[in-house]
Amino acid sequence: AKKPIPTHLVDGQEDEKFHAPVSQRRRMYPMSVIQNPNGSGEIQVVDARLVQRHMTGEEVKEGEGADHAADVTYETGALYQGYGTHYVDLWVGTPPQRQTVIIDTGSSITAFPCSKCHDCGVDSASKERYHIDPEFDETKSGTFKQAHCRPKYASQHGPESKCSLGDCIYDNEEKNFCTMSAMYAEGSSWTAKESSDIVYPSGPHNTGLEGTEALKEHGVGAGMGDITDDRPFDWMDFRLSFGCQTKITGMFNNQLEDGIMGMDNRAGAFWLQLHQHYKRLGFKKEDGDVFDPTKFSLCYDRQPTSLDLAAGVGSGQLTLGGSDSLLHHTPMVYANNVSPSMGWYTVRVKAMFLRPNAGRLGDAKPHTKYYRVDATEEHLNGRPGDRSGIIVDSGTTDTYLSESLKSAFNDAFRKALDDPSAEYHNDPIELSKDDLKHMPTILIVLQGHDKSKLTGTQPDPSIAVGLVGHPNHHREMTRTSSNHKSQNDVNEHDVVVAIPPDHYMEESRTHPGVYVSRVYFNERFGAQNIFGSNFIMGHEVLFDNGMGRVGFAESHCNYDKYLSESDALLQNEERRTEATVESNQPPAELVGANDDLHSSGWNRK
Repeated sequence: AKKPIPTHLVDGQEDEKFHAPVSQRRRMYPMSVIQNPNGSGEIQVVDARLVQRHMTGEEVKEGEGADHAADVTYETGALYQGYGTHYVDLWVGTPPQRQTVIIDTGSSITAFPCSKCHDCGVDSASKERYHIDPEFDETKSGTFKQAHCRPKYASQHGPESKCSLGDCIYDNEEKNFCTMSAMYAEGSSWTAKESSDIVYPSGPHNTGLEGTEALKEHGVGAGMGDITDDRPFDWMDFRLSFGCQTKITGMFNNQLEDGIMGMDNRAGAFWLQLHQHYKRLGFKKEDGDVFDPTKFSLCYDRQPTSLDLAAGVGSGQLTLGGSDSLLHHTPMVYANNVSPSMGWYTVRVKAMFLRPNAGRLGDAKPHTKYYRVDATEEHLNGRPGDRSGIIVDSGTTDTYLSESLKSAFNDAFRKALDDPSAEYHNDPIELSKDDLKHMPTILIVLQGHDKSKLTGTQPDPSIAVGLVGHPNHHREMTRTSSNHKSQNDVNEHDVVVAIPPDHYMEESRTHPGVYVSRVYFNERFGAQNIFGSNFIMGHEVLFDNGMGRVGFAESHCNYDKYLSESDALLQNEERRTEATVESNQPPAELVGANDDLHSSGWNRK
């Protein structure tokens, strides 16, 4: 049965969220990790799935996934839309219980409520449930383990035993555990006990698959690589260390999702634990391997919030092991991650422009004027230093930039609208669809990744509209003017990311035609600036931890369309194989091996 939309998002009450001050908007950038020694504190696109892909690019249409490599193997899963966030299904325990978790590239720990988190995800007065799923009941999992510890001062009972992610709380040998807590910029927080269990991501949206054989049968994680010639490597179910939450506050309580999945580049991150599991089983990535467990990609779409999001509204795709060019409208281009040692995905802004009349990168008409936001790199990035930049944070809904940019942005905004009286603001405004199309697109120029250029993985600017050097676009970016206060040092291999108005302008659910701009210029100089999910939207963004880069490709991010196209590729490949084997007979009509699976949206090799 479909769950009703929570009352705080129904009818006119939604406006409380829509008109909320910026301080109450979703911001998943962690303010700090608290070591707490006291321990307190409807369009249902398809069922989500994580299915092996193995295809060739010979049949791909020109301009649609044309850079799709032969023999690509990776894992893809559906993302679903929350209230300003995107989430994936995480199946935990034996037998598996579903926990929906926000994908967050701004934090490192996976955490969700467990059975001792009383009234978590529930309205304290009405007892109405906000979260999609009940708390994870660890007592019903045969593989659950709580982490225990022993400090040095208790050495009389045995050797010291440390926590892998949290802090040790030790009263005696019977009462000891590892505590962990986090607090976020939005003001929400959680407290948890470090635990572990067998998990797998995605899979059928409403049905858990118990055991490796069941996963294999449905194609989840099957045959991801070979450890030896005769030993296939299956790796999608593994033991994950996570936070078993005992207390949550703020938006963690009234969000749609149950918890959070940390995907930054620090200890405890989901992708990193998966990679470590990969290595423990003996797999070693060889040169030329397409699948790379140090990479993952996110592709974000946006669906109307008037839909019953609790039922599961598909709104994007997660790819583990690389990126999928079948989604792409433009070739993937690579920006430098300027401070990977900090654990975040930080890109350096070199310039910013406004281009009139909306549109994506390739939509610019000949001789389109670009209006430069005349500010130094120091102010564009919100802080001094050549290694400073802006975090790409998938768990934060909006984009937050330095208040020192506001005046320069406003000047460019007036010119782009050809209206000297125009004023950029974050107040609600009525716009027609035609008005929206005449709003400017924000163009962000990011420092390119030099190693990609040297190794030949950065596309040639002549064919990549996402690079400054494309011959038919962006020429205005390289022009200098004596009137500019800032130095113009962009080069042809720098990356251009477009934020069109239908991404940065959010429409009210209950009052169609009322919009609010969700790019804020309110960060004090020296604070950490953030590119949120409205920056990611409409792109497949590759987080390449092995190469220290972040890739961008404008993409459709429609998982249903993706499955149809990849299914066509697989069927064409099988038809060619059959025609080769039986050259005197026409190719047979292909029918899904399991029609029930196929009709539910599954797509298997």
